[in-house]
Amino acid sequence: MKIGIDLSMLVYAGSGVATYTYNFARSLLQYDKENSYCFFYSSFRRPKNFYYLEELKKQGATITELPLPASVIRFLWNRNHILPVEWFIGKVDFFHSSDYLRPPLLKGTKGITTIHDLTWKLFPQYHTKEVISHHERKLKRTIALGDIIIVDSENTRRDLINAYSDIKKKNIHLLHLGVDERFKRVKNPSVITRTLSKYLNQSNRGSAPYLLYVGAIEPRKNLDTAIRVYADLIKEKRYSSYRFLVAGRAGWKNEHIFSLVKELGLQKKVLFIGFVLDEDLPALYSGASALIYLSLYEGFGLPPLEAAFCGTPSLIYRNSSLAETFPEEYSFAKSTQELPVLRKILDSQMKIDRRHFEQFTWKKYVNRFLDVISLRQS
Repeated sequence: MKIGIDLSMLVYAGSGVATYTYNFARSLLQYDKENSYCFFYSSFRRPKNFYYLEELKKQGATITELPLPASVIRFLWNRNHILPVEWFIGKVDFFHSSDYLRPPLLKGTKGITTIHDLTWKLFPQYHTKEVISHHERKLKRTIALGDIIIVDSENTRRDLINAYSDIKKKNIHLLHLGVDERFKRVKNPSVITRTLSKYLNQSNRGSAPYLLYVGAIEPRKNLDTAIRVYADLIKEKRYSSYRFLVAGRAGWKNEHIFSLVKELGLQKKVLFIGFVLDEDLPALYSGASALIYLSLYEGFGLPPLEAAFCGTPSLIYRNSSLAETFPEEYSFAKSTQELPVLRKILDSQMKIDRRHFEQFTWKKYVNRFLDVISLRQS
């Protein structure tokens, strides 16, 4: 079979959807030797540290690039649904589109899409009207065309069924994401120190312990609560030396986060280190005493699982997908009770059993994906 894959979400390097897109494409090339892949990337810009496409090309990927502004692509595919993508990449048997755009396909080509979450529908206050309308139009078209729909969690599957009464349940397939093989405990302190030095300026370097957040800086991630919990923690003498490193690109509606840090006088303690290369994340996780990830909703939530693979516990709520990817007996935090759980983590009363998380591999994901499209083909 020939399978087309839209890589355009890679433009949002540092986000969960870009991490998914890259690992999905890389793993298909690594584990599937029977089918051929045509990759498609459309964007007028490339972010800083944008290495994804070159890495995929090293694996032998054939990538068709269409340097058009996002507004043009949205006009053609989202609003008017014209100009088949196969005019650019050639005829394929299946085409996997992003969760944002579903291009027209030639007759006989089957559509596939991955829906990571419905945050834009469940939490519209966290998104712009434009983003909401694009997602809504794309999803309605996906349902109407009878595309194969892949979801990252049972939670997202339930959200879809509850929100769209006309969706066919048989078209929805649950595939839990994988965690990249690079995520394992880094035991060499010098590697961790070198990694930190890449992202901290001279005045912030040193051996002080740190807490970590990895992800976009946007309202749904509830980073303001994480900062307030941290501020309360370091009022206690035994935790006063901890720093809080925030790794990730600024998303949207985040001005209050930076204002809060200034208001609490934490400019030298809460350090925004920006985008971190994938290759540096294992050392960053391994050096952290804990990951603070008090997200209000996750379609899957990769950072806590990546941290777990590195042996680092996370301060998380028992909500959305995290309730199904972490073991039931895990010490989840509750609203207003985050600090006691964080103390428990830091006092080494909480351990991570990696065996539970070994089910989340990209090899298993690829095999399950191929099973899904083989069923549809037959």
